[in-house]
Amino acid sequence: MEIVTQNATSLAWIGDGYMTLEIRKHLLSLGYTKADILQKKSAKINSAKGQSKILEVLESEHFFNEDEKQILQRGRNASIHSKAKNADGKTYLRSTSLEALIGYLYLYDHHERLNELMEKIIQEGDKLC
Repeated sequence: MEIVTQNATSLAWIGDGYMTLEIRKHLLSLGYTKADILQKKSAKINSAKGQSKILEVLESEHFFNEDEKQILQRGRNASIHSKAKNADGKTYLRSTSLEALIGYLYLYDHHERLNELMEKIIQEGDKLC
């Protein structure tokens, strides 16, 4: 694994933005057009609870390689100074770890793996809606 210079919260910040955009594009591609429905469906996937559930499924499938597991661990150990609106601390840190991994894959040009991860996230996210 290359040297990762960004901290976990920075990785999570960019990862959250990337994931949000991809989920929104996916929902539009399914034909949803009403803003309130788009927001509700997006929130089920992009929430701390939704991300934590998706992460749990991917971990149970042994989806992640060793480098990715290290990034996930960094995300779980991040010093977060804010609170999630509707999730406990553990759930929030698990979702942060998934966002950090997305941010890492994006910033360090692992685009093929990022696409594989987003496909799995969308597949599992559709089950939450």
